[in-house]
Amino acid sequence: MAKVYRYLILNFFQTFLSLFFTLFFLASVIFFIKISSLTSLFSVSFSDLGEAYLYVLPQIIVYSLPITFFISVAMTLYKLSNDNEIIVLFALTLSPNKIAKLFFFLSLFVTLFLLVNSVVMIPISKQLNKNFIAYKKLQAKINLKSSSYGQRFGDWNLFVNSNSKDSYKDIVLYNFNAKKNEERFVLAKEANMEHNNSIVSIVLKNGKLYNLEKDKIDEFSYGDMIMSYNPKIKEIHYYNVKDYWMKAKKDRQRAKDLAINVLISFFPLTTFLFALSFGIAHTRHQKPNIYLYMFLVVLLYYLLMYFVSLNIPLYGTIAMIVLVHFTGGYLFYKRILKRY
Repeated sequence: MAKVYRYLILNFFQTFLSLFFTLFFLASVIFFIKISSLTSLFSVSFSDLGEAYLYVLPQIIVYSLPITFFISVAMTLYKLSNDNEIIVLFALTLSPNKIAKLFFFLSLFVTLFLLVNSVVMIPISKQLNKNFIAYKKLQAKINLKSSSYGQRFGDWNLFVNSNSKDSYKDIVLYNFNAKKNEERFVLAKEANMEHNNSIVSIVLKNGKLYNLEKDKIDEFSYGDMIMSYNPKIKEIHYYNVKDYWMKAKKDRQRAKDLAINVLISFFPLTTFLFALSFGIAHTRHQKPNIYLYMFLVVLLYYLLMYFVSLNIPLYGTIAMIVLVHFTGGYLFYKRILKRY
């Protein structure tokens, strides 16, 4: 019996791996396109792309793994049925109940993995991704380039002749105050950039300050002068996993996200009996349209999932899991257990 189980699992994984890597690749391409849109906000290096990809990896898994598992179970058994191998397996005392038991444990393992991924990893990765984007936006605001016009430091227009990391030479800053009708120029031979939390300071050295008013011009010389700037970026709150999902009690969007994540995670466990019902067949007497059946199961499940998440996300999630599981069990009994 162990060899029979091993043979069945081997056939399953051959189908599963080919489908999973295909869907995983397609989902990765879609997310890479979304990530590349960040280049319109700030410059992105190859390592930045890799970091951003790691943050969306849990979402890619949750989109590709559940459907892949369901299709693989159905296609594996349908292939064995087409080759009449399923009849041979039944002759070797492998009953439909034993097949269901095997795939129950496989689907349970996948569901538990998806739950950890959806309920734990996705909230963490989403918050890290928001922090990453906020940090890169801050860097873009204070990243000064040499011989480049149109740069700003707070309310000041700024020009840098040359730079090396956070050290700059021959700096010119200009500010126009329309209310007072005055202009100010700041010149410096050298400058350094300093960061203190969200406060950015530029330390100017050996320069002059010119204040131009309507009737007079004031000139000041200085050895060191500090100008500070607090870039306005959206404040990011970091929640632990428990606090993150506790907001679902009051926040409808968070409740919707929780319902979708949980229902997608339970998709393998609640639908594997559907896959067995469509996959196991005596092809001489039955020609099930397995592709249509798989499409309908996935479509109806996801439509029902979005309906539940929008209208009754908390209690509806539990009800849907129970309903789909028992519907699959009833179908498995009617189509398979009563015949084989």
